[in-house]
Amino acid sequence: MNSMRIVLVDDDSIIRENLKTLLSIYAPNMQVIAEADGVKAGVACIREHKPDLVLLDVEMKDGTGFDLLAFYGQLDFKVIFVTGHDAYAIRAFKISAIDYVLKPVDPDDLVSALKKAEGMAEESEQQIKVANLVQNNREDISNQKIILKDADTVYLVAVKDIVRCASETNYTRFFLTNGRILMVSKTLKEFDTLFEGQHFFRAHQSHLINLHHFDRFEKKDGGTIFMKDGSALPVAVRKKDSLFTALERLN
Repeated sequence: MNSMRIVLVDDDSIIRENLKTLLSIYAPNMQVIAEADGVKAGVACIREHKPDLVLLDVEMKDGTGFDLLAFYGQLDFKVIFVTGHDAYAIRAFKISAIDYVLKPVDPDDLVSALKKAEGMAEESEQQIKVANLVQNNREDISNQKIILKDADTVYLVAVKDIVRCASETNYTRFFLTNGRILMVSKTLKEFDTLFEGQHFFRAHQSHLINLHHFDRFEKKDGGTIFMKDGSALPVAVRKKDSLFTALERLN
């Protein structure tokens, strides 16, 4: 790995010392130039030292890592979050395609995140991801947006505008309300987990639907779901009762 100038922001001095030790062993070319123990100190530290990369804690005594990032209109540094096992925070990172490592920090995970940060050539992509993460942290779950990438483009998509997702082996095809179709290189299972709690329903092994765009269910021929965009989808026999239960909860 090439050298990057790093600032550590975490209110736990033991965590900071552990990170410095891991970096010295597994990424000796990386240089820790400064450290801070909270949001206010972190903002000042970053402004003074202008790092290439910030390893950033989520929950600190005077705020969160999201609060720190909100101080910046444009980021001129890369970010890797270091977080505990907080399901909400992890989901936020995944939906915004932001790298993170879990505490206690595993060396392999840290090295993997560092390599991704080093290889991120497009600062604009980082800006989109971080801005979305900060905004999602402020929004009600129904107004959140997700980062989706195909081979050439990064898209910022409102979750509520996703009509359905279809499995394409190791890819997922997204169908949006504006008629756009996106092919993303992640499995449907990953998005099924990611959209938990947002009124998405796995109607079939190959189909994940947004119940807000559900139109009707017709019983003939084993049962078919019709979406508001006119698409017709099969429903697995074992999923029928769960579908009706999910629709009742929606209302």
